[in-house]
Amino acid sequence: MRQQRDMTPINERIRYSHVRVIDDKNQQLGVLETREGISIARSKGLDLIMVADKAQPPVCRIMDYGKFKYEKSKKEKQAKKSASNELKMVRLHPRTGQHDREVLIRNAERFLRDGHKVRVVCQFKGRENAHPQIGRDQLDAVGAALTDVCTIEGTITKQGRDMIMFLVPKPGLKKLVKPSKTDLKAAKSEDKESDEETAVSDDDELEEDEATEDDIADETDVEDDDSDEMDEDEIDEVEEAEDDEDED
Repeated sequence: MRQQRDMTPINERIRYSHVRVIDDKNQQLGVLETREGISIARSKGLDLIMVADKAQPPVCRIMDYGKFKYEKSKKEKQAKKSASNELKMVRLHPRTGQHDREVLIRNAERFLRDGHKVRVVCQFKGRENAHPQIGRDQLDAVGAALTDVCTIEGTITKQGRDMIMFLVPKPGLKKLVKPSKTDLKAAKSEDKESDEETAVSDDDELEEDEATEDDIADETDVEDDDSDEMDEDEIDEVEEAEDDEDED
């Protein structure tokens, strides 16, 4: 991956003719020509770095550039960490079914594993407010399903038409790994093969059933033929008996 070029305004990269300078001891040196500020910084073995380009005039600080980059990186990581700890919310109702509740639980687990605190809200409507225990049971079910990844903060409270529970992630949680495109394609391929095998199996069973029906039909035809032959023999015997009676 190509590294992004560092464009920090430093020394000769500062495009302003005059800047306000703060030295390495955090003392104000006033507004100086940029060239003079660079000269002072280099006399101390340091750099002149612009830290506030929107100010009038822009503000520059005399300091070590390596230290500046370290502090900047540290602030960015801290800001990212603070953003990752933002409060997430999931919502359900007293009549929420099991399937929808399981989807909500999966979403809450993903938030918790990402380091977020989760606010679970059970929202009541109309006559549902007369049965708070149903909503409490819903929240208890969510909390019980997530005991491995979180702890319940404080107590469950009802505020107006909302019953609220806060979940805090346990330390050391691993993030859920999203399946790659290759894994998704492989899963789809396996499902397709399974469907094809099921279809072939159904066709084989259908052919066996048809063959069995044909065999039964053939046996029935044979029995009918035998029955017809027996009927003709019986008729001949009756006719012979009648002829004997006529002769007598």
